[in-house]
Amino acid sequence: MKYLFAILLALYLLVTFAASAQTTDSLGMEEAEKPFKLSGGVDVYYAYDFSKPVDKDRLYTTQAFRHNEFNLNWGFLQADYATDKVRATLALHTGTYVQANYAAEPNELTQLIAQANAGVKLGKGVWLDMGILPSHIGYESTFSINNEIYTRALMAENSPYFETGAQLTAEVSDKVTMKFLVLNGWQNIQETNDAKSLGFGISYTPTGQLTLSYNNYYGNEAPDETDSKRRYFHDFYAAYTFSDRFNLAGSVDYGRQELWDSSEKGSWYAGMLLARYRLSEKFALAGRVEHYNDEDQIIISTQSSNGFQTSSASLNFDYAPAPNFLWRVEARGYDSKDRIFAGDEGIKDNNLLLVTSFALKF
Repeated sequence: MKYLFAILLALYLLVTFAASAQTTDSLGMEEAEKPFKLSGGVDVYYAYDFSKPVDKDRLYTTQAFRHNEFNLNWGFLQADYATDKVRATLALHTGTYVQANYAAEPNELTQLIAQANAGVKLGKGVWLDMGILPSHIGYESTFSINNEIYTRALMAENSPYFETGAQLTAEVSDKVTMKFLVLNGWQNIQETNDAKSLGFGISYTPTGQLTLSYNNYYGNEAPDETDSKRRYFHDFYAAYTFSDRFNLAGSVDYGRQELWDSSEKGSWYAGMLLARYRLSEKFALAGRVEHYNDEDQIIISTQSSNGFQTSSASLNFDYAPAPNFLWRVEARGYDSKDRIFAGDEGIKDNNLLLVTSFALKF
């Protein structure tokens, strides 16, 4: 109950503070841009996993985490403050995505924080931000309404959604943006060792239609009481908008690290291709094909002889009755080298997911 009270109190303060600031601005700064902004979103879903997991928790995912029940995937409320010199964000969240993705955080109250960061402008186009930040890695983002397809690719589910540390962002030009990061680790808020991790990212938009992005990560992922396990990770994606109706994106990941049970090095890799076509102002169709190979079980442990070597394909249909609302239906199939999908009918090497969702942002 104490955590529920803390959530409600924090949400109340966010709303009250933002509303008060906006009222003050409207009275005395009509011509100036308001520094406070309040936003949020709700993503509710029903998912049916044909492997029928016994405890209803779906394996190898954080999105649409629960089988055969209506539930909240992700709900968040966010307050932003921004001027030409300083900025800050505080966002709280809950849902089965949080239950799955923040399970390793030992502090239950910390799990409720989606973002908590502050930044200062160091020069033209140069910002230094510190705190709990969105990940600099990957094409797909956390909130489903911002992505072409409801569920996330395997590569998105198995790389960071969030990071904790300091980030230097430099807009080198109107086409090139660079990021340099010092982090606690690979998607964690509370530190697990004395080492710090490093990250780098560069985004290049030569035209308004094309975006190219390269991001990397280096860090020790082992706790202090064990030998170091240094992780090297690379992510590259490209996105192209052919027209206001059709867009295409592809992404490739590669990682390398010492194995958990020896000093030998292993690796994993993943690839994804997706496309979306807008049939009309309210209807859209999207598809995704992908493969994830973690034979050495560095990221995904299956306890099987060939590890996680899995391909997946998705077909997604959208209906948007309003600009900030999506009703989505997705069918997603999986095919694995080993029998890794466990349920009440045994263990299979393939699986099928059907999911529908309502998502709204404000």
